[in-house]
Amino acid sequence: LDAMLALCETVRCRRGQLLAYFGQDATEEGCGNCDTCLTPPETWDGTVAAQKVLSTVVRLQRERGQKFGTVQIVDILLGKRTAKVIQFDHDQLSVFGIGDDLAEGEWRGVVRQLLAQGLLAVEGEYGTLVLTEASGEVLRREREVPLRKEPKRPTTTRAAGRGDRKGRTAAAELPAELVPVFEALRAWRAEQAKEQGVPAYVIFHDATLREIATSRPRSVAELGTLNGVGEKKLATYGEGVLAVLEARSAPA
Repeated sequence: LDAMLALCETVRCRRGQLLAYFGQDATEEGCGNCDTCLTPPETWDGTVAAQKVLSTVVRLQRERGQKFGTVQIVDILLGKRTAKVIQFDHDQLSVFGIGDDLAEGEWRGVVRQLLAQGLLAVEGEYGTLVLTEASGEVLRREREVPLRKEPKRPTTTRAAGRGDRKGRTAAAELPAELVPVFEALRAWRAEQAKEQGVPAYVIFHDATLREIATSRPRSVAELGTLNGVGEKKLATYGEGVLAVLEARSAPA
């Protein structure tokens, strides 16, 4: 998803970006017909920000022999002492907390655009970030990195309200005694979505959570029989769902 968003957020000629994806060369001056050529986006000098991201990836790999995805890289840059950061002693890295000049969403945008420019790559099924041949040019300060400015977005009251209304509607379809279980599952889903940087529905749809709350499966095997719980989701989230259900059934 980040790689696709990166294509949308490129500051380069969009036709050239598409051609490069398929291994073809494009003219450096651009096609003169795409939206970024006709109306160049507002940019900022993201060279230092890029160096911070790349340095974090380098230090994890060289000093620890580790590779992580966007969420962990951003948490390190922001100096967040999350459970995962503490688990791997990432708060001891010299790059820990050096990115407090940008917000979390802005850092995610930086990573996406570095992917778009070929300065980072995604590796493996877990989406870990690795350097490319071009990364060294940035780290050695031989290349500048222009980045698209994030558009100013109004407070998404309508969007938030729409999500809340949807959740309330789903909860209203349940018996009153099951609503707390459903809301606990939604809260767990929100945490998973935030950690992975994906929309909540990618984890489970409300309809699936509603069915889980209603049937109250007692084992991974029982959970796997429900609609919307495929083999991969069962392996990834099964134990977490059962833990939420067990917590809700435990005596206060």
